[in-house]
Amino acid sequence: MKRVVFLLALLAGVAGTARGQVSGVTAELRLEQDQYLPGEDLQLKVRITNRSGQPLTLGQDDAWISFDIGGEHNFIASKLGAMPVRGPFTLLSGQSGSRELNPTPYFDFRRPGRYRIGATIKLAQWGEEITCKPAFFTVANGTALPNLGNLQIGVPPAPGVTNARPEIRRYSLLKVPYLDELKLYFRLTDDNGNTLRVFPLAPMLSFSDPEAQIDRANNLHVLLQTGARAFSYSVISPEGRLLARQTHDYAQTRPRLRASDDGRIFVAGGMRRPMASDVPPLEPAKSQ
Repeated sequence: MKRVVFLLALLAGVAGTARGQVSGVTAELRLEQDQYLPGEDLQLKVRITNRSGQPLTLGQDDAWISFDIGGEHNFIASKLGAMPVRGPFTLLSGQSGSRELNPTPYFDFRRPGRYRIGATIKLAQWGEEITCKPAFFTVANGTALPNLGNLQIGVPPAPGVTNARPEIRRYSLLKVPYLDELKLYFRLTDDNGNTLRVFPLAPMLSFSDPEAQIDRANNLHVLLQTGARAFSYSVISPEGRLLARQTHDYAQTRPRLRASDDGRIFVAGGMRRPMASDVPPLEPAKSQ
């Protein structure tokens, strides 16, 4: 019977808002998406609205908020460490505020399945607690692209370090079905298979054939088609940092990745289209 109740709760939960309320104070959990890869940042927002008629101060210690994550078949995600949550803030009556937190490094919910995340907020000044309604999400594996699922690199040594054995890492590109679209994901793992970073790069077409090349600094360059004439170009460092994100359009020629004799990788052909999402932003041309 417990399993039936839990499954009904899972089916009722969707990505979005889960709200609780005590003494005129409302707290809700918000997830930016419904589906994640194992190890992906959860992108959780805790939004609090104060309608108590007096100021409310939170975040003065590490116990002001606590989380629990559970899955199907009574699975409880074990804690891997203490999540840093301290940081005092005050909401006047009528004010709302949000805290962005990432539970992923501190809870073990890497196995595929449907999960719920709940939170309890302590209102220490009144001796009360708010129990937020749980938010729900799915963890699902992606499919590694042929020939792009295990690109081995060595991490460049720190300045001044010589003759050190290279630290081995691996780049992977994965195709992930998400609702009514496909997404291309980047994943970085160490030599033991531990996930260091994972995040989406761009939506992809079903017939898209992404290109990937590694430059002389071991940065990964990825180009994939995202629309009838649009292509997404990304550059990621061996530390998993997004160094560049651009949009290129099919103009007279199709965009392609090309390598120079000195090991640089660049987009040849097509035409770059400035976007608000560019990393780094494209600086406007200076007038003559």
